[in-house]
Amino acid sequence: MFKNSCTAKILYLLGEIQNHLHDGTIKHDLNQIVRHTRDTEIIDICERSSECLGIKLDVNFYKPSREQHIRSLKHLEKHLKWAKEKFDEVIKLIPECDFQWIESPFRETEIQLLSLSNYFILLDKIPDTNDINGEVVKIGDLVAISCKDDGDKNYDHYGVVIASSQGFRIAHFFTGATVKPQNSIVEKGFGYVHELNYHPEWIVKQHLPQTVPYSLVEERIKESRTIEKRVWNKLRYNCEHWAREMFNGEPECTQLEMFKKEIRNKRNQVLDS
Repeated sequence: MFKNSCTAKILYLLGEIQNHLHDGTIKHDLNQIVRHTRDTEIIDICERSSECLGIKLDVNFYKPSREQHIRSLKHLEKHLKWAKEKFDEVIKLIPECDFQWIESPFRETEIQLLSLSNYFILLDKIPDTNDINGEVVKIGDLVAISCKDDGDKNYDHYGVVIASSQGFRIAHFFTGATVKPQNSIVEKGFGYVHELNYHPEWIVKQHLPQTVPYSLVEERIKESRTIEKRVWNKLRYNCEHWAREMFNGEPECTQLEMFKKEIRNKRNQVLDS
């Protein structure tokens, strides 16, 4: 009679654990993590966690948020802790029960709890930073953001990803007011090296090769800051020239032909007038 009582108690506890695991909390917090990251490894772990419980995640990416990841992971760990404590009660009752009646749900619950424990440990990592295309962003990367000039023409403004205590930042070269010297329609001005926080709209153009140490990029940027009154010139030395020089040592501009065409059109307009 005592064995029957223990068996019933265990089945009741296992039922409580399953109700707890499937009460929507785990699904909600896994969804929240997926909704706020583009880190493919983290997304895969969340999907495996949900499969472990036979549930399906049903959200799309919204925006990156490391804070949301941390909050949701804490909720998951707390939720799992309660289930594991209940399972410890089950284990204490095992010697007094008729195991054949509880073996199947016991083994299934044990596997679920072990799997979730492992998955939640793997989730305890800093998510990758990704651009809006899902590309992983790394320090030293050459990046660009789509902009419009004063004439409403599209162009890419370039920069380099740098490390800081506040996370990834962008070092870029820009100019304030520009002038057109006499007999010239090419804009010029003094350029400055500036920093701003990374945002996913800065698209990765090239990753820093593994053979190139980031310290070399840092040294180039540091040296660039010491140059006073460096001239920004739309054709000869613009933001892309600077960024590529910091990135690989060569001041190049892939947008040069576009800029030259734009300037030729302006020159023709002046002549026609």
